[in-house]
Amino acid sequence: MRQKTIDLYQFDELNDKAKEKARSWYRETSADDTFWSEHILEDEAPALLKRLGYCDPKIQYRGFWSQGDGACFSGTWYSSNCKYAEVIKDYAHDKEVARIADAFGTLLFAHPGMSASLTHRGHYPHEMSISFDVEFDAEDHDSSDDAQAEEEFIELSRDLMRWIYKTLEEAYEGANADEQVDENIRCNEYEFTIDGDRA
Repeated sequence: MRQKTIDLYQFDELNDKAKEKARSWYRETSADDTFWSEHILEDEAPALLKRLGYCDPKIQYRGFWSQGDGACFSGTWYSSNCKYAEVIKDYAHDKEVARIADAFGTLLFAHPGMSASLTHRGHYPHEMSISFDVEFDAEDHDSSDDAQAEEEFIELSRDLMRWIYKTLEEAYEGANADEQVDENIRCNEYEFTIDGDRA
């Protein structure tokens, strides 16, 4: 029998080239871990959509490096459920969400009886993969500008889908930034060979 002894190193003991190899190993092994997206997909985005009038939205996404990547949601929407003023107040720090909520307010002032159904179609989850069926309450509006109101609603919904995707992408990049990866490696006390291979 032959025994071989190797020296093991903590992350901060490695040279720059070995550190980069260790980071690559960590990113590859955690590629399927979606911990970084959970608070967005389970809490933040559904809560925002609900306050803007969307009922039980089903959010899908794919990212962040291929054609067809994006985010979308399906479900139903009712103008009577939209709390746009609350959203404007609570999202004053996020200019895009505040802009969208303000635009909803303007739209609903002119069309208080709108509703819509959003359906996903195709294989890709992005804002252009949703079909919209918008309806109006005949007693609450002038039918002459239905087409423009429908177009505005669709574009606002797609803006929200783009916002969700951007928020997910930023969270992904944050979770995979060198500083965060380094901290995760240190916290888990992983050890490496001098070349940066995981021991």
